[in-house]
Amino acid sequence: MAQSNAAEAQLRLIREAAARCGIPDCGTASFAGCTPLLPCRAAERLPVDAKTVIVCVFPYKTPDLPHNISRYALVQDYHKIAGGMLEEFAAALKGLFPGVSFASFVDNSPIREVDAAQRAGLGVRGKNGLLIHPVYGSWVFLGSVVTDLAVTLPDYPKKSCTGCGACVRACPAGALGEKGVDGEKCLSALTQQKGELTEDEQHLVKKGNLLWGCDICSEVCPCNRNAPVTPIAAFLEEQKPWLTRKDLTRAVRFRAYGFRGPGPLRRNYDLLYGEESE
Repeated sequence: MAQSNAAEAQLRLIREAAARCGIPDCGTASFAGCTPLLPCRAAERLPVDAKTVIVCVFPYKTPDLPHNISRYALVQDYHKIAGGMLEEFAAALKGLFPGVSFASFVDNSPIREVDAAQRAGLGVRGKNGLLIHPVYGSWVFLGSVVTDLAVTLPDYPKKSCTGCGACVRACPAGALGEKGVDGEKCLSALTQQKGELTEDEQHLVKKGNLLWGCDICSEVCPCNRNAPVTPIAAFLEEQKPWLTRKDLTRAVRFRAYGFRGPGPLRRNYDLLYGEESE
């Protein structure tokens, strides 16, 4: 009992530190439970004797406005925003727990983030493979801080969503099923693909009606129906919900979708609006 009380006190301190850094929710999972790790060069930064993964939630839903890119791409590059918040959080934790190591990760991470978030009690997995948070739905980015601090609380059991099937029925590419996501069919991946598309692929891009990404499975999910706007102020600044042709070259320099360059965006723009559109 004493050990459990001590772990709960540690978790309370961790959550309070996260809140001070603007992170609205976090939880802990055992590092051992989060293995095997993903092959990733960033794994070199893991503490030698890692014991705990602190998983953090970064809601990104913005006010509903006309947009022609996926919701996650409406905001400034989350790698920089969430990454900066995680670094601040890790520094705060070092102050609370002297002599303990903390390493932060966002996106480029050896941690299987959705799996770890489930173990940390932060939600369930949808059929689209995304975490569904009880408050923010699936409109969340995930990040983590791995530490050699032992927070000895049991991992939560992993659970799936209610299985209503709305996302499976709505997916225009038929990429969702009982076995999960077929990455080769996923429309979001298709919009990011370089080069020319087949006629069938072009038809799918037009059906999705976005220059980048696809939100159809999340838009129809009943768990997202009442998801609130993000409390993270940085995600509400400098939004770019609608891209014109003139925006494409500049936009890729400052947004999360910049890693592919402007080529796929230009191709998709021509498919959706015609080569002469502005």
